[in-house]
Amino acid sequence: MNRIGLTLMAASAAAMIAADAFAGEPSDPFVATAEKFYLEFDTLAPTDIDCDATGPGVRSWVTRNLAGKPILRITGNASDARIDCWRSDGSRYTTDANRALYYNTGEAIYGTVSFNRNSDAMTVVLRRGSRERIQKVLHRSFVRVK
Repeated sequence: MNRIGLTLMAASAAAMIAADAFAGEPSDPFVATAEKFYLEFDTLAPTDIDCDATGPGVRSWVTRNLAGKPILRITGNASDARIDCWRSDGSRYTTDANRALYYNTGEAIYGTVSFNRNSDAMTVVLRRGSRERIQKVLHRSFVRVK
């Protein structure tokens, strides 16, 4: 029974490593990615919003949570990534929240957008790693550009 558990744990670790290595742009996928940034949205965000990150050495991957909100995962050169989001009604947004905290190899940075449909500038709450302790609150940092 122990061997089955260890085999499953090794398989899941291999899957996570493969997901990191092959997420997004195929620029040298076997180089370790020290910078990891995840942009998430709160429960008030619309489900039709999509996001992407671009830049040299940036790898991005978008998934959806159970509520249908996007989760933008950025690896590689996350601190220099340009993050753009858009909705089906033509609204476009940008943020530079990925540049607000120093990256370390041990923990990813998670940013949660407090979405408000009637506002042109929204707040991003940053935390480091899986801890719930807030590292920084960036007011008016998720901005509507169109």
